[in-house]
Amino acid sequence: MGLQLGVTIFFEKPEAADAVAPVIQQFPFLNFVEFRGEIPFFYPGYFTRKDVAYYRKLLRKTGLRATVHSTMYDVNLATLNPYLHKANVRCYKKFIDMTAAVGGEILVVHDGHLPLEYADHPQSEHYMRLARQALGDALVVLGDYGAQKGVTVALENAPPSRHHASLIWNAANHVAFLQELNHPAVGALLDVAHAALHHLDVPEYLRAIRPFLVEIHAHNNHGQHDDHLGLHEGVIDYRQLLSMPEMQDIPVIMEIKSYEEILATLQWLVQTGVV
Repeated sequence: MGLQLGVTIFFEKPEAADAVAPVIQQFPFLNFVEFRGEIPFFYPGYFTRKDVAYYRKLLRKTGLRATVHSTMYDVNLATLNPYLHKANVRCYKKFIDMTAAVGGEILVVHDGHLPLEYADHPQSEHYMRLARQALGDALVVLGDYGAQKGVTVALENAPPSRHHASLIWNAANHVAFLQELNHPAVGALLDVAHAALHHLDVPEYLRAIRPFLVEIHAHNNHGQHDDHLGLHEGVIDYRQLLSMPEMQDIPVIMEIKSYEEILATLQWLVQTGVV
Protein backbone atom coordinates (compact mmCIF):
# COMPACT_ATOMS: atom_id res chain seq x y z
CA MET A 1 0.00 0.00 0.00
CA GLY A 2 2.90 2.37 0.64
CA LEU A 3 2.58 5.58 2.64
CA GLN A 4 -0.74 5.99 4.42
CA LEU A 5 -0.82 9.71 5.16
CA GLY A 6 -3.31 11.65 7.25
CA VAL A 7 -3.75 14.90 9.16
CA THR A 8 -4.88 15.84 12.65
CA ILE A 9 -7.64 18.41 12.90
CA PHE A 10 -6.86 21.05 15.53
CA PHE A 11 -10.21 22.82 15.51
CA GLU A 12 -11.98 25.42 17.64
CA LYS A 13 -15.47 24.48 16.49
CA PRO A 14 -16.81 21.27 14.93
CA GLU A 15 -17.64 22.96 11.62
CA ALA A 16 -13.93 23.73 11.14
CA ALA A 17 -13.58 20.11 10.03
CA ASP A 18 -15.39 21.14 6.84
CA ALA A 19 -12.02 22.48 5.67
CA VAL A 20 -10.90 18.88 5.19
CA ALA A 21 -13.00 18.25 2.08
CA PRO A 22 -11.34 20.82 -0.22
CA VAL A 23 -7.90 19.71 1.01
CA ILE A 24 -8.72 16.12 0.03
CA GLN A 25 -9.80 17.30 -3.42
CA GLN A 26 -6.46 19.06 -3.87
CA PHE A 27 -4.34 16.29 -2.29
CA PRO A 28 -6.14 13.00 -2.96
CA PHE A 29 -3.24 10.90 -1.64
CA LEU A 30 -4.45 11.52 1.94
CA ASN A 31 -5.98 8.42 3.54
CA PHE A 32 -6.66 9.34 7.17
CA VAL A 33 -7.94 12.08 9.42
CA GLU A 34 -7.34 12.20 13.17
CA PHE A 35 -9.88 13.94 15.39
CA ARG A 36 -8.43 15.67 18.44
CA GLY A 37 -10.49 14.88 21.53
CA GLU A 38 -10.53 17.95 23.73
CA ILE A 39 -13.20 20.04 25.45
CA PRO A 40 -15.66 21.24 24.22
CA PHE A 41 -15.90 19.27 20.98
CA PHE A 42 -14.82 15.65 20.57
CA TYR A 43 -15.17 14.91 24.27
CA PRO A 44 -17.42 12.83 26.58
CA GLY A 45 -20.31 14.89 27.92
CA TYR A 46 -20.09 17.33 25.01
CA PHE A 47 -20.44 14.88 22.12
CA THR A 48 -24.00 14.56 20.77
CA ARG A 49 -25.85 12.39 18.24
CA LYS A 50 -25.75 15.38 15.92
CA ASP A 51 -21.95 15.37 16.20
CA VAL A 52 -21.83 11.65 15.40
CA ALA A 53 -23.88 12.23 12.25
CA TYR A 54 -21.68 15.19 11.27
CA TYR A 55 -18.40 13.29 11.55
CA ARG A 56 -19.73 10.15 9.85
CA LYS A 57 -20.97 12.30 6.97
CA LEU A 58 -17.56 13.97 6.72
CA LEU A 59 -15.83 10.60 6.46
CA ARG A 60 -18.28 9.36 3.81
CA LYS A 61 -17.86 12.58 1.81
CA THR A 62 -14.06 12.46 1.83
CA GLY A 63 -13.50 8.70 1.81
CA LEU A 64 -11.09 9.04 4.73
CA ARG A 65 -10.46 6.55 7.49
CA ALA A 66 -10.37 7.93 11.03
CA THR A 67 -8.35 7.78 14.21
CA VAL A 68 -8.94 9.72 17.43
CA HIS A 69 -6.42 11.36 19.77
CA SER A 70 -7.90 11.17 23.28
CA THR A 71 -7.48 13.98 25.77
CA MET A 72 -4.14 14.46 27.49
CA TYR A 73 -5.37 17.10 29.95
CA ASP A 74 -6.75 16.48 33.47
CA VAL A 75 -6.11 12.73 33.18
CA ASN A 76 -3.28 10.39 34.12
CA LEU A 77 -3.58 6.70 33.30
CA ALA A 78 -0.57 6.03 35.54
CA THR A 79 -2.01 7.77 38.61
CA LEU A 80 -1.32 6.10 41.96
CA ASN A 81 -4.70 7.30 43.27
CA PRO A 82 -7.13 4.36 42.89
CA TYR A 83 -10.20 6.61 42.82
CA LEU A 84 -8.80 8.80 40.03
CA HIS A 85 -7.60 5.67 38.23
CA LYS A 86 -11.16 4.36 37.95
CA ALA A 87 -12.44 7.74 36.75
CA ASN A 88 -9.70 7.99 34.10
CA VAL A 89 -10.51 4.52 32.75
CA ARG A 90 -14.21 5.40 32.57
CA CYS A 91 -13.33 8.58 30.67
CA TYR A 92 -11.27 6.69 28.10
CA LYS A 93 -13.99 4.09 27.68
CA LYS A 94 -16.24 6.97 26.62
CA PHE A 95 -13.58 7.99 24.09
CA ILE A 96 -13.63 4.44 22.72
CA ASP A 97 -17.43 4.69 22.43
CA MET A 98 -17.10 7.96 20.49
CA THR A 99 -14.37 6.53 18.25
CA ALA A 100 -16.53 3.52 17.40
CA ALA A 101 -19.61 5.71 16.86
CA VAL A 102 -17.95 7.72 14.09
CA GLY A 103 -16.30 4.67 12.54
CA GLY A 104 -12.79 5.33 13.87
CA GLU A 105 -10.22 2.54 14.05
CA ILE A 106 -7.61 3.72 16.56
CA LEU A 107 -7.70 5.62 19.86
CA VAL A 108 -4.40 7.27 20.79
CA VAL A 109 -3.61 7.52 24.51
CA HIS A 110 -0.70 9.11 26.36
CA ASP A 111 1.33 7.10 28.82
CA GLY A 112 0.50 9.02 31.96
CA HIS A 113 3.17 10.26 34.33
CA LEU A 114 4.68 10.16 37.80
CA PRO A 115 4.70 13.46 39.75
CA LEU A 116 8.17 14.77 40.53
CA GLU A 117 7.48 14.37 44.25
CA TYR A 118 7.47 10.61 43.65
CA ALA A 119 10.09 10.60 40.90
CA ASP A 120 12.61 12.39 43.17
CA HIS A 121 11.79 10.28 46.24
CA PRO A 122 14.40 7.84 47.61
CA GLN A 123 11.95 5.05 46.75
CA SER A 124 11.35 6.37 43.22
CA GLU A 125 11.87 2.96 41.59
CA HIS A 126 9.10 1.53 43.77
CA TYR A 127 6.73 4.36 42.80
CA MET A 128 7.62 3.98 39.13
CA ARG A 129 6.76 0.28 39.28
CA LEU A 130 3.39 1.18 40.81
CA ALA A 131 2.78 3.75 38.07
CA ARG A 132 3.67 1.26 35.34
CA GLN A 133 1.34 -1.28 36.94
CA ALA A 134 -1.47 1.29 37.04
CA LEU A 135 -0.91 2.12 33.35
CA GLY A 136 -0.83 -1.56 32.44
CA ASP A 137 -4.02 -2.31 34.37
CA ALA A 138 -5.79 0.59 32.64
CA LEU A 139 -4.65 -0.50 29.18
CA VAL A 140 -5.80 -4.08 29.70
CA VAL A 141 -9.30 -2.84 30.55
CA LEU A 142 -9.29 -0.40 27.64
CA GLY A 143 -7.86 -2.99 25.25
CA ASP A 144 -10.57 -5.48 26.20
CA TYR A 145 -13.25 -2.81 25.80
CA GLY A 146 -11.79 -1.53 22.54
CA ALA A 147 -11.68 -5.04 21.08
CA GLN A 148 -15.43 -5.34 21.64
CA LYS A 149 -15.96 -2.08 19.73
CA GLY A 150 -13.48 -2.67 16.92
CA VAL A 151 -11.07 0.00 18.22
CA THR A 152 -7.32 -0.50 18.76
CA VAL A 153 -5.64 1.46 21.56
CA ALA A 154 -2.30 3.06 20.60
CA LEU A 155 0.16 4.00 23.37
CA GLU A 156 2.19 7.12 22.50
CA ASN A 157 5.73 7.97 23.59
CA ALA A 158 5.99 11.18 25.62
CA PRO A 159 7.99 14.36 24.93
CA PRO A 160 10.49 15.66 27.50
CA SER A 161 8.94 17.36 30.55
CA ARG A 162 10.30 19.43 33.42
CA HIS A 163 7.13 18.90 35.43
CA HIS A 164 6.83 15.12 35.78
CA ALA A 165 8.48 11.79 34.92
CA SER A 166 7.09 10.02 31.87
CA LEU A 167 6.81 6.25 31.68
CA ILE A 168 7.17 5.72 27.93
CA TRP A 169 9.76 7.87 26.16
CA ASN A 170 12.29 5.60 24.40
CA ALA A 171 12.32 2.41 22.36
CA ALA A 172 13.52 0.22 25.24
CA ASN A 173 10.73 1.05 27.69
CA HIS A 174 8.11 1.30 24.93
CA VAL A 175 8.89 -2.16 23.57
CA ALA A 176 9.37 -3.75 27.00
CA PHE A 177 6.06 -2.40 28.26
CA LEU A 178 4.06 -3.66 25.28
CA GLN A 179 5.83 -7.02 25.32
CA GLU A 180 4.90 -7.47 28.96
CA LEU A 181 1.35 -6.24 28.41
CA ASN A 182 0.94 -8.58 25.41
CA HIS A 183 -2.56 -7.40 24.52
CA PRO A 184 -3.81 -7.90 20.93
CA ALA A 185 -5.85 -4.67 20.96
CA VAL A 186 -3.10 -2.44 22.42
CA GLY A 187 -0.29 -1.28 20.15
CA ALA A 188 2.24 1.50 19.81
CA LEU A 189 2.14 5.01 18.45
CA LEU A 190 5.56 6.44 17.67
CA ASP A 191 5.65 10.23 17.80
CA VAL A 192 8.72 10.99 15.71
CA ALA A 193 9.18 14.54 17.02
CA HIS A 194 8.89 13.48 20.66
CA ALA A 195 11.63 10.91 20.13
CA ALA A 196 13.81 13.52 18.39
CA LEU A 197 13.40 15.93 21.33
CA HIS A 198 14.90 13.21 23.55
CA HIS A 199 17.86 13.10 21.09
CA LEU A 200 17.09 9.48 20.25
CA ASP A 201 17.97 7.66 17.03
CA VAL A 202 14.55 7.82 15.35
CA PRO A 203 15.22 5.18 12.62
CA GLU A 204 16.48 2.81 15.33
CA TYR A 205 13.38 3.50 17.45
CA LEU A 206 11.18 2.91 14.41
CA ARG A 207 12.77 -0.43 13.62
CA ALA A 208 12.52 -1.58 17.25
CA ILE A 209 8.87 -0.61 17.72
CA ARG A 210 7.67 -1.76 14.27
CA PRO A 211 6.21 -5.13 15.44
CA PHE A 212 3.86 -3.22 17.77
CA LEU A 213 3.27 -0.15 15.61
CA VAL A 214 -0.29 0.83 14.68
CA GLU A 215 0.15 4.58 14.05
CA ILE A 216 2.83 7.27 13.65
CA HIS A 217 2.69 10.98 14.48
CA ALA A 218 4.78 13.19 12.21
CA HIS A 219 5.58 16.84 12.88
CA ASN A 220 8.76 18.89 13.26
CA ASN A 221 10.55 21.23 15.66
CA HIS A 222 13.84 23.08 16.12
CA GLY A 223 15.17 20.65 18.71
CA GLN A 224 14.06 22.44 21.87
CA HIS A 225 10.25 22.59 22.07
CA ASP A 226 7.34 20.44 20.93
CA ASP A 227 6.39 22.96 18.23
CA HIS A 228 4.26 20.73 15.94
CA LEU A 229 5.65 22.42 12.83
CA GLY A 230 5.20 21.30 9.25
CA LEU A 231 7.36 18.39 8.08
CA HIS A 232 9.45 20.69 5.91
CA GLU A 233 10.37 22.92 8.89
CA GLY A 234 12.82 22.10 11.70
CA VAL A 235 15.63 19.64 12.30
CA ILE A 236 14.02 16.28 11.44
CA ASP A 237 14.75 14.96 7.93
CA TYR A 238 11.38 13.58 6.87
CA ARG A 239 12.49 12.88 3.31
CA GLN A 240 14.72 10.15 4.71
CA LEU A 241 12.24 8.88 7.28
CA LEU A 242 9.25 8.66 4.95
CA SER A 243 11.24 6.45 2.58
CA MET A 244 11.91 3.83 5.28
CA PRO A 245 10.05 0.52 4.81
CA GLU A 246 8.99 0.67 8.47
CA MET A 247 6.94 3.81 7.67
CA GLN A 248 4.89 2.07 5.01
CA ASP A 249 1.39 0.60 5.42
CA ILE A 250 0.88 2.35 8.79
CA PRO A 251 -1.23 5.51 9.34
CA VAL A 252 1.26 8.40 9.35
CA ILE A 253 -0.71 11.25 10.88
CA MET A 254 0.75 14.72 10.35
CA GLU A 255 0.00 16.32 13.71
CA ILE A 256 0.60 19.91 12.60
CA LYS A 257 -1.13 22.72 14.50
CA SER A 258 -1.31 25.33 11.76
CA TYR A 259 -3.71 24.85 8.83
CA GLU A 260 -1.37 26.91 6.68
CA GLU A 261 1.59 24.69 7.56
CA ILE A 262 -0.45 21.58 6.77
CA LEU A 263 -1.06 22.94 3.27
CA ALA A 264 2.61 23.91 2.92
CA THR A 265 3.66 20.43 4.02
CA LEU A 266 1.32 18.74 1.53
CA GLN A 267 2.70 20.92 -1.26
CA TRP A 268 6.24 20.06 -0.12
CA LEU A 269 5.44 16.34 -0.22
CA VAL A 270 4.32 16.69 -3.84
CA GLN A 271 7.16 18.99 -4.94
CA THR A 272 9.86 16.75 -3.45
CA GLY A 273 8.35 13.60 -4.95
CA VAL A 274 7.70 11.93 -1.59
CA VAL A 275 4.16 11.14 -2.77
